[in-house]
Amino acid sequence: MIRTTFISLAMLTLACAEGAASSGASADFQPTGGIVVASGNGARFNPTHVFGPKVNLHQRSDGTWGGTIQAGAPTPTPIDATFQGGQFVGANIRLTITRENGQTNVVGSILDRIVRFEVNATEIRVFTSSRVGLGRSETYVKLDAPGEYGGPQSMKLEGEAQQAPPTPAFALAMVGAFI
Repeated sequence: MIRTTFISLAMLTLACAEGAASSGASADFQPTGGIVVASGNGARFNPTHVFGPKVNLHQRSDGTWGGTIQAGAPTPTPIDATFQGGQFVGANIRLTITRENGQTNVVGSILDRIVRFEVNATEIRVFTSSRVGLGRSETYVKLDAPGEYGGPQSMKLEGEAQQAPPTPAFALAMVGAFI
């Protein structure tokens, strides 16, 4: 059972990596962090680009962010936003990103869906709502391996994501992993 699960996860990871190369991430995209969820969701990011199955956003030369998020609508939702003073605000998105006492909090809404992520050294808490009133409330607990968490499914924070930086890219990667 464990071997089968490991092989399935390995195949899923390879499929996601191949999909990134052919479905919108630029060839020169070099991630500095990532969030990998066993369900196949997640996102890789660097300071100016976030890419995954449900998110493709980048920072433009004027400092604004643009792209799309797949947030349950029939088609990807366009995002056009600015980030200033811990606030990520724009068309279809409003997030507040803070870091206090070793915990990064991301709170707000994406396309009228409420989201809240609380990330600290020992756990990650995920709260989302959906258009039909159902949502998720999940807690992931830190495991022994670096960046690995267990909960309703396995999850891994890679690279810069392990520090849970209060940046737009990290917040958007969390959204991409759990929306």
